[in-house]
Amino acid sequence: MPSTSVSRVINASRDEVWAVLSDIANARRWNSAWSGIEFASNQTHGPETRFRAHTSEGDTFEFVVSAWIAPEYIEFSPVRDATERYGITLESHAFRLEPQGEATTLVQLVARASTHGVRGFFVGLLFWRGYQKHGLNSALDTLNSVFEPEQADKQEEEATQASD
Repeated sequence: MPSTSVSRVINASRDEVWAVLSDIANARRWNSAWSGIEFASNQTHGPETRFRAHTSEGDTFEFVVSAWIAPEYIEFSPVRDATERYGITLESHAFRLEPQGEATTLVQLVARASTHGVRGFFVGLLFWRGYQKHGLNSALDTLNSVFEPEQADKQEEEATQASD
């Protein structure tokens, strides 16, 4: 089973990062590929929560929260039709949060897949990891931006320094 991961230190406490990741209704805050979220279950929080993520291109993907250990670990797995078979299939994306002090958190994002057949094996071996790392880094960039000072604050600070 191929897997790949990326990690980043984010300037926010583990509880603050967890609050963003576990707020599934607003998951587009950390996944810029998703334009909207629709719940597919009555549950909206915690393990076994099912939701549909909509993209701006009109695609819809259904996920289930397959693991939830607050405030350390959350895993999202695609919900697939039993007849869906691909050479390589994404099995899950998981966030692991480790405090690095009071106000910083190491966030590791892991993608796992399964391969089927010779073609899937070689795609997984040669291409999938690099392709996934691009998407994982994008997700961490977007998550990190939630905790960065607003651009307006930066401009105001630069203007203050210039006038001094």
